[in-house]
Amino acid sequence: MRFILILMVFMVFPNIALGEPIQVSIDSDVNEKGQVALALTIENTGSHPVFHVHPMFHFHHSMSLMTAIRELRPGQKITLENDKHPPVLRVGTYPISAMVKYKTLLEEGEGKTIFHSDTFYFKEPVQSQIAGSIQSSGGPESSILKIFLKNRSDSFKNIRMMLLLPSGMVAENFNGMMGFTLRGNAKKSFEVTVQRGTNVDGDRFPVRLMVEYGEMLKHYSAEIEGVIQFSPSWYSMKYLLHFTVLAVMGLILAGLYFRFYNSTKKGNTNG
Repeated sequence: MRFILILMVFMVFPNIALGEPIQVSIDSDVNEKGQVALALTIENTGSHPVFHVHPMFHFHHSMSLMTAIRELRPGQKITLENDKHPPVLRVGTYPISAMVKYKTLLEEGEGKTIFHSDTFYFKEPVQSQIAGSIQSSGGPESSILKIFLKNRSDSFKNIRMMLLLPSGMVAENFNGMMGFTLRGNAKKSFEVTVQRGTNVDGDRFPVRLMVEYGEMLKHYSAEIEGVIQFSPSWYSMKYLLHFTVLAVMGLILAGLYFRFYNSTKKGNTNG
């Protein structure tokens, strides 16, 4: 009985408890001249190989494609070095993010995206005063991101933002960079419509909003994490088979239960 219940769960939610097979880490080194060296380590900690691994660095207002990896076997670890980060000039903290795309099968397979974020500092770490959150709601083809920002200091901030989306998705009213002034202790909210794009499976995806500003010859950065939500999974046709199996197995379990119940009742009566 327990085995059947576990089997039902994995048929309905095939990715549950499987975890993410790819682990990503970033090492950074900044010299006295502000030159930045980065190393991206990708490790397959799962039990199956992954394919078509495409890593990409995102750093303040630019990106750098890394060498693609055709296959990453279980337990295999690869470190890629990158020296294309532009030199940093201001003292302070800078964001660094890596986006890694991969597939679960060599020919087709489900395409997945992993975001990994970190920061490094030049000469002196500083703390950003911009806080925020991201909420999402949407239909099967588009989703609306509701972004909330707050300036926690008394002074105004001229902020610049970059929205990082999974590959294949497009933000209609957020093209590349966006910036505005946020007065002291002020709050601001705005919405961004995101189109799912073609050949993008799944209903929930990670999203990052990188926020930066300069003040007193120093550089500050913050990163706001969120999730893009499309139509709930139970409305998606791709789960129809799973729910059909669930319904059939539910009927089987109900039949077994009533059969056991009736046989027990009959035995007690005869006794």
